[in-house]
Amino acid sequence: MRLKYLVIIFLTLFLPAQLYAITLEEERKYGQEIYLQIANSAKINNDPYISIYLQNIKNSLESASNLPFPIVLTIIESNAVDAFATIGGYVYLTTGLIGMCDKEEEVAGVMAHEFAHIAKRHVAKRLEKEKYINIGMLATLIAGILIPDPKAKETILATGSASAMALSLKYSREDEDEADRVGAYIADRAGYGALGTADFLKKLRSGAGDKVLPQYLLTHPYHEERIVKIESAWAGSKSRIDGTFFPYLLVRVKVLHSPLKEGTRDMWINRYAKNRNDPQNAYGMSLMFSLTGNTKESVHIARGMNSPYSNMFLGEILVNARQFEDAIGVLRDETSPISRFFLAKAYEGHGDREMALNIFGELLQYGKIYPDIYYRYGMLMGRSGNQGRGYEYLGRYYMETGKQDIARSNFEKAITKYGINSPEAKDILKLLDKIKK
Repeated sequence: MRLKYLVIIFLTLFLPAQLYAITLEEERKYGQEIYLQIANSAKINNDPYISIYLQNIKNSLESASNLPFPIVLTIIESNAVDAFATIGGYVYLTTGLIGMCDKEEEVAGVMAHEFAHIAKRHVAKRLEKEKYINIGMLATLIAGILIPDPKAKETILATGSASAMALSLKYSREDEDEADRVGAYIADRAGYGALGTADFLKKLRSGAGDKVLPQYLLTHPYHEERIVKIESAWAGSKSRIDGTFFPYLLVRVKVLHSPLKEGTRDMWINRYAKNRNDPQNAYGMSLMFSLTGNTKESVHIARGMNSPYSNMFLGEILVNARQFEDAIGVLRDETSPISRFFLAKAYEGHGDREMALNIFGELLQYGKIYPDIYYRYGMLMGRSGNQGRGYEYLGRYYMETGKQDIARSNFEKAITKYGINSPEAKDILKLLDKIKK
């Protein structure tokens, strides 16, 4: 695979030479420009289950936080176990990290910790203090996640940038202590309990081995001290959220977003054969059959699944099999945003454009983390004759996926359709200002 250096080039060449006393507005600007480079360089996860579900976790944590920016959460499709914040409110998680968690509060704890780094502007302050080294730190960290070739990745992390990593990739003890304190408070206040980060660090510590440490432990060191401090300060903190869906999300990550190794299918067959009544085993088996094109068996298992989420799972399988009428019947009374997304796809496939548009319109709030919603809404709007709104949301889709030139072209077409003096055109002009010339 081709090595992608876009983020490294951007961070080392295009950020200003003097970064002292970065203003909040500059943080927003640079954070968005880094995001656009990542969106154009990395493989962004495109699973509505993961995107929509984690957006809801993000919203809960954000409402319990005191942040200088709204959080923009991005899920990177990568086996690396990592989470990091840049500047301006941008937080990134990998599917590898999600797959390492056993409980929702562990993911929430890691996210809350990253939110705390943003709340206290740790990255920005380090850029202000040590501009050269810390720009290299960000470049190395992001490159280590984006590079798909393990040998090339190892070279990047082990050669000329190693000194930058040693000096700056690790947060200071003071930063980590503060992020742990603030993050634990955020998580507890949001209902997740404050011990999620400690539980996750213990899992990494016990499972990482001596030779290969997950990137998260390299960028967030001192894990032994942190575990003790968090557990001592928050011993009585308990999760108060309904985390019953999260185990199914983990099954999905392991089946659909992990490398399919030899024997993976047999493993799920064996698990399902040993306990067919376990709904998570059934879900994994149903996904495996769906993945290999055996829709009949996938539907059969999903229909017999003893789970409150079985209609959602079955509806998706039917949509993917283009059995749209059956999918509508299964999903019509479901209320979760994930189910609503697949119901909209079912209506779209069935030819009921109006119903599809209505439901996609309800889901636009999830468009930033799952841009496919913008794309489908924009395409349907254009086909329905509302070309201004169609071009606008196609522009939003391409903007969120890092394709700035295509985004600009669609936004300009939208302005023409709306009329330059319209309120809609004024809003789009603000979006155009955010796109790098």
